[in-house]
Amino acid sequence: MEKTNELNKFLSYIHMGMSVYRIYHGVAKKLNDNKLSSLIVEIEEIFKTHEEKITKLIVENKEEATDSLTAAGIVAVCRTKMKVFENAYDVVIEAYKATHMGLLSSLKFLKENRELPSDVKCRIECVIRDYEKIQNKWINYMLNEN
Repeated sequence: MEKTNELNKFLSYIHMGMSVYRIYHGVAKKLNDNKLSSLIVEIEEIFKTHEEKITKLIVENKEEATDSLTAAGIVAVCRTKMKVFENAYDVVIEAYKATHMGLLSSLKFLKENRELPSDVKCRIECVIRDYEKIQNKWINYMLNEN
């Protein structure tokens, strides 16, 4: 597949999301917020399935899947590490924004790679639908916390 490099780029964005969520998880533990921590773990599992499915697509095309971040991903992770999270609300807002950015990036990826095979497009569309579900999880968390 000619687009394996593009899929690796997409995979690196998923790795970035996973790295950022690990930071949120660490913050939730420091805040001693078990409910927040549990939700983050649940979301990390979704990201893990994305990593596995996209990696499988790349490997099926006899290419090597990346396990690293792009330069932009490294910067994003560093910026997240530098943020001050004083409470669960801060974490939720940042996680929601990060997930929204992932959703937008996924939509842009599909737009820029219209010639991908339908099975690959289907995988990307699943990621997009999962991002929407994750955003709804954050909304529900906030609505139920008040």
